[in-house]
Amino acid sequence: MSDQPTLLSDQPRPINPLRFGAGAILFAILFSAGSLLGGEVGSFMSASVNAVPFAILAILAYMGGSRPNWAWLATGAWLALMVGATSLAALGLSLGALADGPLNDPANRPQLAASAWLSIGLILLGILVSVFLGALLLIPALRRAIARRIPIDPGSFVHTTALVAVVAIGLICAVPLLVLGAPPLLAMVDQLTGEALGRDQAGMLRDQLYGLAWTIPAAVFAVGFGIRRNLREALGRLGLVRPTLRQAAVAVAVALLLAGAVQLLGAGIQWLWTALGWPVTDTEAFGELLSFAINPLGAVVIGVVAGLGEELAVRGVLQPRLGLILSNLFFVSLHALQYSWDALLVVFAVGVVCGIVRSRSNTTTAAIVHGTYNFTLIMLAVAGIGG
Repeated sequence: MSDQPTLLSDQPRPINPLRFGAGAILFAILFSAGSLLGGEVGSFMSASVNAVPFAILAILAYMGGSRPNWAWLATGAWLALMVGATSLAALGLSLGALADGPLNDPANRPQLAASAWLSIGLILLGILVSVFLGALLLIPALRRAIARRIPIDPGSFVHTTALVAVVAIGLICAVPLLVLGAPPLLAMVDQLTGEALGRDQAGMLRDQLYGLAWTIPAAVFAVGFGIRRNLREALGRLGLVRPTLRQAAVAVAVALLLAGAVQLLGAGIQWLWTALGWPVTDTEAFGELLSFAINPLGAVVIGVVAGLGEELAVRGVLQPRLGLILSNLFFVSLHALQYSWDALLVVFAVGVVCGIVRSRSNTTTAAIVHGTYNFTLIMLAVAGIGG
């Protein structure tokens, strides 16, 4: 399937705003009820926060059409909320990483050293710069220049919204690593284990599946289902099709070769980083963060969830409009909270391979590559092989 599907008219199909509003209110009620009930219902509803906000943003943008209307204002307001929430999350994780002492001990409040406040100030500055750079893409001339490099329609409100969101949010996610020199999630690993979060190993694996259950419909709505496309058209736009046996076999072969190549690439990068005195990813802390999945069942779950979920979101939704490189940079930026620069180079390389597979076949085949690759790496870790 082509990586650059035909651009449809930006004019949405007729839709009843009251129906959309009723759906949004119903979701808000269910989310609030799940939070109050807690347990598995609460965990399932909480898993929606990584995917549903993007789907809502896309729906509002599609409803905006080609002329300013109420949906333009709603899209801008929702995007501002998403950028604000991402900024608060980045700032909160940075504060947690810089704090001296456990965050989950009410008897001993964590303290910040005087030097930590300089880092916080730089992170706030970095967030402001990220928002400014994203806002610059609202300038039509700049979008027209970018459209020479990526397959967007510079006059499309939908494409403009996607471009601004990806650049602003992607840059914000990278700011803590730029300032701190280390990913904040690994610095907080003791507070993020299943025991600290009140979830056992099986519960954390279920949380991964809950996230996938939200990501799949969110991706379908994010490409205009119900507004610009019917279900068949939406799946085609996503590249979510049945692969041929040849495509599936090639995907598995590519994944196994990629897993072997990454072992060599990772070792080479680690040697270079160590020789230059640069910080490398704390593999012990990352192993602790992912300890709930270092088993055969976890390998299957992570393979399916990351393979299908991430490929749908990045290679399915974004790549056909933002191109391979920009969509992959966004993919990498989302990992900057848990990886240092050495590992992010590996993530970028893996994303390029999956992007090429997507452009030459379809997203399903790319998902098989990604899923098999993840499964293989975890099984190697179970066997005590590789890093």
